[in-house]
Amino acid sequence: MDNSNYRNQILELVKPYYNEADKGDFSHNSSHFFRVEALAKKMAKEENADMEIVEASSLIFDVARLMEDRGEVTDHAEKGVEIAREILGKINFPNEKIENVCHSILSHRRSKDRVPEIIEAKILRDADYLDAMGAVDIARMTASCLQSVKYKKPIYVDIPYDENKEMENESMIHFLLYKIKHPKHQPENFYTNLGKKLAIERFEYMKEFAERFISEWHGEK
Repeated sequence: MDNSNYRNQILELVKPYYNEADKGDFSHNSSHFFRVEALAKKMAKEENADMEIVEASSLIFDVARLMEDRGEVTDHAEKGVEIAREILGKINFPNEKIENVCHSILSHRRSKDRVPEIIEAKILRDADYLDAMGAVDIARMTASCLQSVKYKKPIYVDIPYDENKEMENESMIHFLLYKIKHPKHQPENFYTNLGKKLAIERFEYMKEFAERFISEWHGEK
């Protein structure tokens, strides 16, 4: 069975999770999965990684995100592993690859200090973090400020950002400035060559946007 057939079967089984995501916050709807998948597949080709593992993990990794946002689970990555085992078992996904898919899903969440140990897991983390950078992510953050119950905040408040204080929840722009300083968005901390290259471009765009927004807010440009 080729990986396109696995993909179609996975998509059929994750459809309820995608449909639920599409009713909620734009920042983690089904488009997020497909953007991450597209980035991950480009990296997989360059890194000669296992495409079946990359594809499966990209399509499943965040299926439990809304459950965590609603307080139903404490770790969407751990729950995602449970769901992945169930889905992959149903479609007779190669048994020897299931653990690598699960490791990729579990380790994509850096906040738990998990380290990706295989190239496929490194690719998934790079792709996920790239989708949290650049032009699309600015739209995602803006949507979250307006739509999300959990992440609702003003677009901007005129308070100087201080990286020594917890200011990421003051406004969307403050959260953007926080992300620019965060280690996970520093291009040198990406694993793949393509990930580093794209991270540099997206990182610079984020910085330019934040600086220009604040300048325009004050009527300086």
